[in-house]
Amino acid sequence: MNEYRKILYADYSASFGGLKEFDHGVGHFPIFDEVLSEFNAAKDAEVLDVGCGKGEWLGWLKQRGHLNLTGIDGSPSDVKVAASWLPGVQVIEADAIDFLASKAANYDVIHAKDLIEHLTKDEIVTFLQRAHASLKPAGQIWLQTFNAQAPFASATRYGDFTHETGLTPPSIAQCLRACGFSDVRIKGVHYCSPSLGGRVRKLLSLPVKQIARLVLKLRHGGSNNTPGLDRFMAEPDMLVIACR
Repeated sequence: MNEYRKILYADYSASFGGLKEFDHGVGHFPIFDEVLSEFNAAKDAEVLDVGCGKGEWLGWLKQRGHLNLTGIDGSPSDVKVAASWLPGVQVIEADAIDFLASKAANYDVIHAKDLIEHLTKDEIVTFLQRAHASLKPAGQIWLQTFNAQAPFASATRYGDFTHETGLTPPSIAQCLRACGFSDVRIKGVHYCSPSLGGRVRKLLSLPVKQIARLVLKLRHGGSNNTPGLDRFMAEPDMLVIACR
């Protein structure tokens, strides 16, 4: 492991001060309800959450009745928190790439939220190859990451010292296909809470995103005819789903 990762991941969330306070999913569950509304895995499906952090997504699944949940994360402090409030969920401190090396055809779903941007290009390819091998036939990978072609994406790219890579809809689809995945679908995400502030934020963001789409069209030209892929997506985040 690189020296900076040893230092930054040792107590990952705490190093952000109050920005990553733990709330037992109170603030995260409504986001998952909206962003992951398509998630329909069977309740007994084998599900792996890579980069599970303090376990908010696993907690969301647990309350929905999912039974076979495993989380892994490289931060000892975050793993300790996740294990403390998720009885019955296996939470492991592990490197994602190393962990997947011995899990051939083991999972129905592999989920990784805000993980892939922390990997180098070589690590992304290795991670996707091993994730593909770790999925059962017809298994799915669900990825969430920031959209590097969105307005002000550099604020996200450089807002976390541990970020290594920025991906766009075409580049992440390219990587997934090259690593054996099919039926790649990418959805733009910009969650805003139903509060007054959230509604104002959503309204004011609309013209910014429309202008960004126009700029992308002027820059790249051509059509937008790849199924499941919006080349001109301007939402700040992406939800990516692909099949083994």
